[in-house]
This record gives sequence, C-alpha cells and structure tokens, in this order.
Amino acid sequence: MQGKWSVKFISGGPELPEPHSTVRLESWTGWSEAAGRFGGTALYSIRFDAPPSKATAWTLDLGDVRESARVRLNGRELGTVFMRPFTLRADGLKPRGNLLEVEVTSLAANRIRDMDVRKAPWKIFHDINFVGTDYKPFDASKWPVRDSGLLGPVVLSALEAFTPR
Repeated sequence: MQGKWSVKFISGGPELPEPHSTVRLESWTGWSEAAGRFGGTALYSIRFDAPPSKATAWTLDLGDVRESARVRLNGRELGTVFMRPFTLRADGLKPRGNLLEVEVTSLAANRIRDMDVRKAPWKIFHDINFVGTDYKPFDASKWPVRDSGLLGPVVLSALEAFTPR
C-alpha cells in the first residue's frame, strides 16, 4: 500500500516515543532511542483510495507484523491477527478516502532489556527465585533489540469469484 503512514504510540513504556510518519514500513526500534526501548502498542494509520477494480470483496495482507495487530477499515473492526499469515478480509472499501488503522502490539522484550541495561528494579517477587535458563540471576541486558511494529508490505488484493467446472 503506497502512501504516508502516521504512527502514534498509544500505550506502553517506559515512555511513549514521539509520533512518526513514514512511507517505508520498518521496525520502529530504529526511529529513536525511546522507540528502541519501547514495549507496547502503536497505532498506524493511512488514507488511500481503492485500486481500480470491479471487485466487491478484498483481502488485506499486512505482511510482517511484530507481534500482533488489531485492524480497522473506515472505523469498522476487521479483526485481530497474531500469527502468519497476517491476512484479513477487508469488506467495506470505498472508492475514495478509505482509512486503514492498524494497532500493533510488540513483545515486552525490548522494554525488559532496557530495564536490565539501566539496572532498574523490576524483578520484585516475594515468593519466587527469578533465574535464567542457566539458573543464574536473570539478566536480559545482553539480549539483542528485537524488531517491533508493522514491517509490511501491506497489500490490498481483490477477491475474485471462483466457479468450478
């Protein structure tokens, strides 16, 4: 899907990164230091016109999503996807002025990593010994930053009727 995506971080932490606009979908972790530490939900939105077609039914393929997405088209809920293929039926497409909104929620891995890098107290458990797989104190500070967000490509395709012979 061609055009400019607006991205607004709506919930999560440790802080909400600044809004972002892009024509190229990629991991939000590279946009800023705050986005690289963020774990939570961002709202992606784009306005577009329907492709020229006589189709009345459409499918929306979100491409690569890290990790789950709740999708609305023109204010109507299309559904939530959390595994491949990140594809939904997209009914209710108008010829012009469509609004696609995709709320993407990431894993908490980058946020946990950041808290361990900063040595922030977060492992506050009164009845458990929190250890890693090696039975040493759990430490996520060496984890790599994981891709997050809507990585795309987002593709809208006409569904065609199939008549078996």
